[in-house]
Amino acid sequence: MIKLLGGVLVLAASTMAGFRIANRYGDRPKQLRHFVSALKVLETEIFYAATPLPEACQRIASRMPAPVGEFFQKISDKLRDGRGLTGDGAWQEALSEMRGKLILKETDRDVLRQFGRTLGVSDRADQIKHIHLGVAHLTAEEAGARDDQARNEKMWRYLGALLGLAVLILLY
Repeated sequence: MIKLLGGVLVLAASTMAGFRIANRYGDRPKQLRHFVSALKVLETEIFYAATPLPEACQRIASRMPAPVGEFFQKISDKLRDGRGLTGDGAWQEALSEMRGKLILKETDRDVLRQFGRTLGVSDRADQIKHIHLGVAHLTAEEAGARDDQARNEKMWRYLGALLGLAVLILLY
């Protein structure tokens, strides 16, 4: 009886691990899509409403789901905390702090880092150009993420269960 229970636990754990890895492949395109939406909201806030960056980030944070909303909340908090951080400084710090929560590849992070370097250093018209460029790059990354998802998500779900079965066969 204990052997059977152990076998079920091994199979369940490996299957759950496979599903967890597979879910990460599904979360990356969602997060990139949320970043694209957030940048479009930022465009609206900067260009049409002439909203200051801390307030714009606060508004974005309230509209976006976690962890993207949390990222923009951190930027807003950093810009308001009195340390005198620039938009770039707050963006880069928030990106570093959110490293474990954002399911992004290094290329995604590079796009976001590059966008952050342009944040708040030019006039509104130039800022809009940088936002459009960031949106274009993130949209391309999202397409790649969807390809990765289609290619790997199902594989990891099956692989988790199959590895659990392989362990059971080796143990028994």
